[in-house]
Order: sequence, then C-alpha cells, then structure tokens
Amino acid sequence: MWTDPALDYSWMEPCKYNLSLNSILLEKLWTPGSCFINSKTADIHKSPFPNIFLMIYANGSIWTNYRLKLSGPCEMDLTRFPFDNVTCLLTFESFNYNTDEVEMNWSPLGVSLMREKMELADYELTKINNLRDTVPYPAGLWHELTMKFLFKRRAGWYILQAYLPTYLTITISWISFALGTKAIPARTMLGVNSLLAMTFQFGNIIRNLPRVSYVKAIDVWMLSCMTFVFCSLLELAWVGYLSREDGGGGGSASVAPVTAKTTTHAHQPVQKTSHASQNQTIVAMATPISKQPHGQANDVNTVHRRNVKHQSEENLLLALARENDYGYIPPGYGLNGNIKSVMSTLAGPCACHQTSCLKMSTGYEPIDSMPQEDPVSGNTWTSVEPAQTTQMKRRPQPAPKSKDAFALKIDKVSAFLFPSLFAIFNIIYWWHYLRND
Repeated sequence: MWTDPALDYSWMEPCKYNLSLNSILLEKLWTPGSCFINSKTADIHKSPFPNIFLMIYANGSIWTNYRLKLSGPCEMDLTRFPFDNVTCLLTFESFNYNTDEVEMNWSPLGVSLMREKMELADYELTKINNLRDTVPYPAGLWHELTMKFLFKRRAGWYILQAYLPTYLTITISWISFALGTKAIPARTMLGVNSLLAMTFQFGNIIRNLPRVSYVKAIDVWMLSCMTFVFCSLLELAWVGYLSREDGGGGGSASVAPVTAKTTTHAHQPVQKTSHASQNQTIVAMATPISKQPHGQANDVNTVHRRNVKHQSEENLLLALARENDYGYIPPGYGLNGNIKSVMSTLAGPCACHQTSCLKMSTGYEPIDSMPQEDPVSGNTWTSVEPAQTTQMKRRPQPAPKSKDAFALKIDKVSAFLFPSLFAIFNIIYWWHYLRND
C-alpha cells in the first residue's frame, strides 16, 4: 500500500470512499516497483484471470494484493536433524526507487496468518518475525522489509522409519548372547543381518538430504547403533575363537588299545600261525612243556624256534594278535609254562611281572594261567583267557574346559554390558538433541 497525492479525490465528496478496479488499470498507475529481491521464482496465479486486487481510497491511498507462488531461500542447520528448526526469509523492497523517493514501513498488523495454525507435511510454522533494515547500495539507501518464518521439523516420520527399526535391530543382535557358545552360525547370521539392515536404513534416509560436511544427529544415532552391532560381532568372534580352541578336545573319554612293542627273545620263535580274515583271530600251537633239569629255567618260559625263515612273518602275526578287535588269543597260543613272559612280550614296556601293573593299566584283575595235561604224552599245556590278553588303556577324562567357561562368562557379561551402555547412550543422546537452546 502506498499513497499517491495525484489520486486524492476526497475534495469531491464522493458517495464511495474506495474504488475497486480491474488489474488492467494498475498498469496505467504509478507503482513503487516493489518485489521480493531474494526469491528464486515468483508467479502470479492466473486462474482464470490474474489474481490481482486493486483498491483506491479517497485520500489517494492505493492498496494492491497479489496472489503469488514463489520460492525463497531458507537457512538450514542440519546439526540437530531431524530435530532441527528451519528459518526462511523473504525480503521486500523497491527495485527502482531509493529512500529519497520511497520509504517503506510495516503496517501495525504486520504479516497476518490466513489460518490460526499452519502445518506442512514435514514442518510446522511456529512464528513469523517482521524486520526493517536500511541497506546501502551504490545508488543510495534502500529500505528492506524482511519476513522471517520459523519452521520446526516434524520428526514423526523419522522416528517411525529410522529410530524404532534400529531399536528392534539392536535388540535382535543381542539375542545371540543367549544362544550359547556353540551356535556360531546362527549368531553370525543374526549379527551380519542386523548390520546390513542398519546400513540399508541409513542409506535410505540420507539419500534425500543435502550433502553436508558436518555430522548430523541422525548420523550419530545410526553410526552408534552400527558400532553396537559391530561390537557384538567382535564379541562373537572372540567367543567363537575360544570355542574353536576347545572344540578339538571335547567329547567323552575314549578307550584305545595300547600298541605294545614286540621284544623277540633269541629262543622265542612261533611254531605256526593261521590268520582268520573276519575276526582277526590268530591261533598258534606252542611247544609242550617238558620236565627240565634243575638250573635250566630259561627253556621253561620260552617258545622254541621251529622255522627260522618266517621270523618276520611270525612277529607280524604276534602284532596282529595284540591289535585284533577283541584281543583274543586261543588257549595255548605261544605259551610254554609261564604266562608272565608271554604277557611281557605282548604288552611291551607296560607289562611288568606284577599283577598290580596289569590291574592299574586295564582296571581288571589278571586271571592265572590254567595248565592242562595231555593224557597220552603227559605234557602240560597252558591256556590264557581271552579277556586278559589285550592291554586296554582309558584316556583320562578331559580337564575342565576353562576357555569354554570363559566364553560363557563373556556372553553373560555382554548380555548385561551392551544393554547398559546402550541405555546410557540413549539418555545422553536424547537429552542433548531434545533440549532447547
């Protein structure tokens, strides 16, 4: 609105003190040439005709009203995004006349809202400020009238699309602490999927944001949550390493036969052997025990050589007799009156001529040899019970799994530590970004 003394018609005492005219007549009147100097685009609505209001008062005042669509600059500090505020400025001044010809001031009403509460999809208009400045130019001084619009960003969409899903993702990554130290594949799947889901969410959110070089609030949130998931993967790697170290030594104690070394005496050949392929049973006939004169004890406890050519084959058969499935040696196999010498040969260094040694190695009491007499020749034969011919040694029970227990302790501590640290982070984060400056 401006005043043109040339249009004063109050002295005529008119019946109408204001005249509403067509916008075409505005082109024939003097105008101050005002415009929005900082707008990017400005268009007058023309549906179905130019939306320009023109009214002339009796004292020469002219009131014009334009229905415009324009876009102007906004100051955005995304440090607190999505809890930030946006400030938009529109500056109105005369483009052709300086302060010597046109002085511009705000009316007492200033800028009035068309509605009491104005909301946008992403913003809420909170306040409008009116500013008047005198700006020097090379051609003189100009008055600038600035409208300052304060918008508050509506963070509901970001809370639903970014914050709540990350809470669920973080909680899912903590489930791996309760799966145990042996469920490494399942825990790995949970951790990797959680990390990939957060990366996808983060990329989807920042895709439509300006590329700024400083850190935003949502960056702090997403990167911190990704750090929590990554730390849970590191904890999983630690637990998996400890479990892998203990994985080879676990299991129940197994029983393995002792491979005894064969010590062949100079007078200790085997007469004859026959080998069964299915049950690996070796049968041998020993030389009968004859009555020896006093002082010849060496011939009593030995097996006499019958065939020197097959000595290596006989030693192999003796080894097979010791390593068969059931440790079975038929009665009379390689015996000549004393079982202890033969047991020493079969068991190697583990066999001693005491029953306590055999008892400690196998856990069973030894059975004495049972001599048998041939009714025809009067020779004595000695038989050995099958259960006593094979030396069996039980592996000792494994020691307590200290690494596995340590891995379980790590899971228990992590199940308490991760939620606690995340709760502390939430308190600090929301207090810092939601407080009013």
